[in-house]
Amino acid sequence: MTIEMTGAELSNEERIAAIESMELSDVTTRSQWRIQSLRGTADTHQSEKGESALVTGNSVLSFVGGLTPQQKQDVQDCVLFAQLATDKAFPDKKRRQERFDFYSDVLTLCGWGATNNSIKEVTGLKQKFTMDQVALEIISSVIGVNKVLLDIVAVVFKALQKNPKALALFENEASGNESADFQILPCIGTVDGEVVMIKSAFHITSPKRITKVLFWELSSNSVRLYAGANNTTLNQKVYAGVRQSISDKLAYTTKKRIERIEI
Repeated sequence: MTIEMTGAELSNEERIAAIESMELSDVTTRSQWRIQSLRGTADTHQSEKGESALVTGNSVLSFVGGLTPQQKQDVQDCVLFAQLATDKAFPDKKRRQERFDFYSDVLTLCGWGATNNSIKEVTGLKQKFTMDQVALEIISSVIGVNKVLLDIVAVVFKALQKNPKALALFENEASGNESADFQILPCIGTVDGEVVMIKSAFHITSPKRITKVLFWELSSNSVRLYAGANNTTLNQKVYAGVRQSISDKLAYTTKKRIERIEI
């Protein structure tokens, strides 16, 4: 399945038609878990800075930098829509490049800037490693000196690690038969009101079924890791034109169960 599109050249009507024709995966058992109070319930200073995070399916979203509630909701809906469309089009997680390409195309359709659609094998791994450590290293290579984003991802990882239930639910969505894939998506609001996201995707293959993803010690001798990470910015004018279509599509298709867990 392909998306016929030419990025910014698509009209609003063409985007809406593509969105409305897209099939989404059945997610009646899929959940969203909001990570509240990232640095502890007593730390009101951090909440005033707008730091928050959300686990939705096999994606971990984190927000920092004064994003508005509407901007956060827009990001959440984009990511969920792209993931459900990808799961429907390519349910086999082993088709990593096709899934990554399709996911990226759907995000572009929603208004995110087009990025380099490549997911490459990660080489030079330590003999023993955990995915949270590798993910932080790869994200760091993209964000450069912007340590705020890196710090918030590290905080979210620690929060997930302390909540076995939330972690198990996330890893259940990410893992599969001899493969696993997931996204870590830190987002920041700029002083100009822009929404910037680090689109980082990860894919693991193994001769055995993968049930643990982020914090389980893996061996580079028995698994292969593929990753892709890029900066992308949301064209908020474009998304405003398709927001209702995406919202309606999600509401009609998912009827999702939402469970909030404080961490």
